[in-house]
Amino acid sequence: MSDRNRAEGWQHAKLTGHKNEELVAKLTESDVSIQKRLLDCAHIPSNVIISKVEYGGLCESDVDCVLDGGKTKSKTDMWLYLSNGKRLNVSIKKDDGGQVYLISIDRFIRGFEVQFNKKIPNDVKRAISLYFGSAEDTLQIINQFASKNKALETRKHRLVAETLKAYDTALYSALLKWVNDNIGELFDFCFSKGLAKNPSDWADIVWYINLIGENDFDTMINLSELRNKVPTSAEYGTKNGGSTIQLPFGFVQWHSPRKIIPGNIQFHHNYNKILDLID
Repeated sequence: MSDRNRAEGWQHAKLTGHKNEELVAKLTESDVSIQKRLLDCAHIPSNVIISKVEYGGLCESDVDCVLDGGKTKSKTDMWLYLSNGKRLNVSIKKDDGGQVYLISIDRFIRGFEVQFNKKIPNDVKRAISLYFGSAEDTLQIINQFASKNKALETRKHRLVAETLKAYDTALYSALLKWVNDNIGELFDFCFSKGLAKNPSDWADIVWYINLIGENDFDTMINLSELRNKVPTSAEYGTKNGGSTIQLPFGFVQWHSPRKIIPGNIQFHHNYNKILDLID
């Protein structure tokens, strides 16, 4: 993939992801032992069986969103219809890291508040707007308080942690404290709920499996159980003056694939960090 540009890389990831989902769904449909593992992972009684398997793939449809009566992408990639009339939703990850959610700053703030019925404090909103660069005075603050990372911050129109701290220590601390105070909700947002309105569209299991030869793992994780194990250990990264917030299950950073200012909030997952949580 080294000879692909960014756009080609995203397209490759999307297409191979859909192909992997198709193969995983076919495997699940044909292999009773796989079905049992999934049911056991979800703690579903042994007298219940999987009667039908569906997956999104290229024909994935959007679901009801918590915002404005609109639509959004579900975190679920495969649906297992059960003999008891219920459904088990599975999120499939073919890579051990990478983007798990990309969202605009305003949409994240509004969506988080509605999805979790929690008001984000004004000082945290201000810190978010500076760290991810949507505040109108971002460049003014960079010019006054940035040091060795000034060129990066100016280009991306955002403050790194070092500059946020130089500008306002209270905002620097408030943002990190809020992330840790809401680490469970952020985990749910990334892996299970996103902006999907209805619980029937939320993922119950994340399955790290790759059947197209790119990675070698096969790990099923009950998301509600893993959520309870996520520690409040988020911290600012050490590179580029703290351009990321390192999370116990990945990290979050500024990102703008089309070079549009302001950029977006991009959450990444990390398989090895997650393994550390479940071991």
